[in-house]
Amino acid sequence: MGLDLVELVMRFEEEFETEIPDQIASTLLTPKDVIDYLTTKSEPGNKGMTRESVAQKVWLIIEDEIGIDISKYNENSRFIDDMHIDHKDYLL
Repeated sequence: MGLDLVELVMRFEEEFETEIPDQIASTLLTPKDVIDYLTTKSEPGNKGMTRESVAQKVWLIIEDEIGIDISKYNENSRFIDDMHIDHKDYLL
């Protein structure tokens, strides 16, 4: 996982007040994967949140972290292949 993707996962952890284990983080390839994972967690940062509100928060984090235009975003876009996160980073 490249540095940009690691930072994005860290931001999800911070904003949703949870920890995402490395073995789980490596399977989160799309925003939908992140949303589905966070929706199943019962953590203070997402307690009582609907899937829609989790999805909105995930979008805002992605927009802030990588600056992608919402017209080019959908939940099934792959972080590396479609959003080009880490395309210049060394793999860890």
